[in-house]
Amino acid sequence: MVIWFLFGAMCMLVVLLMLAYLKFVSLNKAAAHAWQQLDNHMKNRAELIPSLALSAAAFNELERPFIYELSHLKDACRQTTTLQERVQLESDITQKFKKVFTAAMKHPELKTDEHFLKLQRSIIHAESKVQNAKKKYNSAARDFNTITAVIPLNLLAKMFELEPYEYFDFDPSLEKVME
Repeated sequence: MVIWFLFGAMCMLVVLLMLAYLKFVSLNKAAAHAWQQLDNHMKNRAELIPSLALSAAAFNELERPFIYELSHLKDACRQTTTLQERVQLESDITQKFKKVFTAAMKHPELKTDEHFLKLQRSIIHAESKVQNAKKKYNSAARDFNTITAVIPLNLLAKMFELEPYEYFDFDPSLEKVME
């Protein structure tokens, strides 16, 4: 009788461990997928930088070093190795976009320039996608980090060498600036 009880308890423990592992795997994949989507949206947004740099060159308020710096941000984002560097560069991109659009507000002729308006809409749309993807990634990272911090699941996470995800946070979107 005791043997059957121990056998049942062991089977139950194995099933619980398998379920916990499956939960880890699914949350880990969700966070990795959310990161991939965020990364793709940020790369798409970075593709708009050269057009923005050309537009910025028309403004007297923005000096040549600013335009060169804007042009180099795209390459810098692709060469980052840590999440913190990437967060800083993405924040810099958002600030540069804000600075260009703030300078553009001083030029009433741009309110009728179809090319600039199209670029502006594209950048705001891209920024919106980045912000939504950032929320999804941070949500997936939070879910994964929460389950890996719960006792006794944290021991299982350490056993499988599952590391918590870092959160990705940078400035709010350009929509607030444009309003």
